[in-house]
Amino acid sequence: MATEGRSPDPDDDEELLPDEAAVIAERVGSLDEIDDDELLTTDEVAEKFGIDLDDE
Repeated sequence: MATEGRSPDPDDDEELLPDEAAVIAERVGSLDEIDDDELLTTDEVAEKFGIDLDDE
């Protein structure tokens, strides 16, 4: 993570995010188990957190 205007050290593996493809591959099986009734829309989440999506 960059701090005080410095860039992160590219060799510091602890600071790097996992490869997105690897994360998706790990989670794809759990997508079938999700109950659609438990999912929230973007508007529902924004309302829950008090975010006005129409504000420009």
